[in-house]
Amino acid sequence: MLAATHSADSMDNEELSTADRLLQKIDESPGFATLNASVQTLGHIGEDAECDARTITQSILRDAALTGRLLQAANSGRGAHPSARDGRNISTIDQALAILGLNTVKSIALSLEQIDALNDPQQRQLLRAETISAYFCAYLAGELTRLYAPRINHQEAHICGQLQNLGRIMSIYHLYDEIERSRQLQIENNIAEHEATVRAFGISFDEIGIAVARHWRLPDILQDSIAPDFGKAPPRNAMTAREWHQYCASFSRRIANALFRLPENREQIEITREIEFFRDALHLKNSETRETIQSCLQAADAAFAAIAYPCTLSAARKLLRKASERVLDRIPSQDRLTKARNRIGGRTPAEIIQSVLFLIHRKYNFDRTLLCLPDSSSGLMAIAGVGANANTILPRFRCHGSRPDIFRAFMARKIDVFVADIHAPAYSRLIPDWYRRNIDATSFVLLPLVFNKKPIGMIYADYATRHSHAPQQLAEGQMKEWRDQLIEALQKGAPSGPVTNTVDQSI
Repeated sequence: MLAATHSADSMDNEELSTADRLLQKIDESPGFATLNASVQTLGHIGEDAECDARTITQSILRDAALTGRLLQAANSGRGAHPSARDGRNISTIDQALAILGLNTVKSIALSLEQIDALNDPQQRQLLRAETISAYFCAYLAGELTRLYAPRINHQEAHICGQLQNLGRIMSIYHLYDEIERSRQLQIENNIAEHEATVRAFGISFDEIGIAVARHWRLPDILQDSIAPDFGKAPPRNAMTAREWHQYCASFSRRIANALFRLPENREQIEITREIEFFRDALHLKNSETRETIQSCLQAADAAFAAIAYPCTLSAARKLLRKASERVLDRIPSQDRLTKARNRIGGRTPAEIIQSVLFLIHRKYNFDRTLLCLPDSSSGLMAIAGVGANANTILPRFRCHGSRPDIFRAFMARKIDVFVADIHAPAYSRLIPDWYRRNIDATSFVLLPLVFNKKPIGMIYADYATRHSHAPQQLAEGQMKEWRDQLIEALQKGAPSGPVTNTVDQSI
């Protein structure tokens, strides 16, 4: 179990655990806020007659980082009102405001760093997306409490829900180099985000969140709500406020994960599963709970739209889903692409394909990226892919028959092509019916892979919404290196000698 405090004086930075280094950075930092609007609201305390307690509280509760920092100050006694004592059990913002006093709250808020000052735009946007996810989780926990457990403090439930994202948010801000390293591990090994995080950090985000909450001396009822382990058996009916917050926050987090981190086609399956799992504990009814989830999504979207936040709820969901993606393939284990004897630089051809596809997908921010190969003298099929609904699209991306289609035509011609709009007259007649039914992306690129002047495969990558211009440098620089790596992997995995299967189709 992680200790609540750390002793770093006798250790070099390299010897510190991830949790210790993070806690050290937190102690050395004034803290940060993810919403400029919250800081601006608090900055007007004492100046604006309309800046009442309710407005202040609502503004704080949108910002997970700010909420945590104020609760830390209130529970540690640091900067608190003279009447405050160390060890106060402060678990809501209303209590924190009463203990700290408005002037202290204003002072703390104005001392915080803001994410707009971060140099890395990806780090900024990731923090914004996680802030929206945390707020949705918090809002759902608070709303479920208001509806089904009205005697329990719904603001306390809101904060329990918000703390589910504490480890992620603190790590992204203070340890972004490790976040990038875990992303690289995820790409290189084609593993889930959780596994990559544990490999890079030596600890999970949940454990980091618990360590931070303990270090901040947050009340037990808040600490205990972070990622409790229920095992496989559904929890029993919540009999105490502590149990309610554990169950409600965990349910809200699992729903947030389904909506913000899982592929779209798995959302409803996971939501159904979680409603059933927590049905008795939280008195849930399927249809009512789904309506509540939807209304909370709308409320979260409206809350951030009202402050012109530079990240929408839909953009946050798209970004966090992308961070959780893995490359899927339909390569059988006996295929030569998977054989150890065909390794290139220590990796099998299949592993290289997975890694390169992910790098391409990430660099150009595609919604889907697939690798297609000839499957007969005139057919074409996808064998690996990453992105939105890749698991359902892979087996359906198959070109066959004698009717011309855009995919085989441009692959046979060995021409890179960008289609800005599949409905444009020049392309519409060449878009197969199966594509419109199963995929129907508006814009896509086709990048043939050519060996000895023969096309041996093709990269397909798309955007769900219309893009007027193709991504830059698709045939040069790093992209050329990636295409060469794919060609080498396909050649190494060929049954005997160079790949000879090609497609031959004209428009």
